[in-house]
Amino acid sequence: MSINKSSLVAENPTTDKYIHLWKLDTESATVIHYDDTTGKTKSYTFHTDYIKYHVHYVAAKHPERFQKLVDDGTILDYLNDLEERAVDAVERQVERWKQNDKEYQLAVMNGDTMKQLGLLNNMSYMAREIIFDCMIYV
Repeated sequence: MSINKSSLVAENPTTDKYIHLWKLDTESATVIHYDDTTGKTKSYTFHTDYIKYHVHYVAAKHPERFQKLVDDGTILDYLNDLEERAVDAVERQVERWKQNDKEYQLAVMNGDTMKQLGLLNNMSYMAREIIFDCMIYV
């Protein structure tokens, strides 16, 4: 398990110990934030493949990138933004293909929901492949 810890620390009043404000657990794709104004720790675990694969890839290939984001306190915003952009990119690409795919349009016209679903799943997986190459493994 690899945990990136921020260089910023604050004193925890209940334990009188210093605690890192930001941590990133790359194994579980979890961001942990200690809010020194409230004294509470919040944990944000990402469950999508986009973030899990991206975190493991960057931790292995470019660990300094995550360390900088953790030190700056922008790691949570970075991962949320990446997840949102990846989901949106897949949806946009699938919509483009749906509009231009004659087989899909014919299935819609004929009311063949099984064919539609199969084609949508295929389009979604193809779009995910593209997005992983362009956005996740970078």
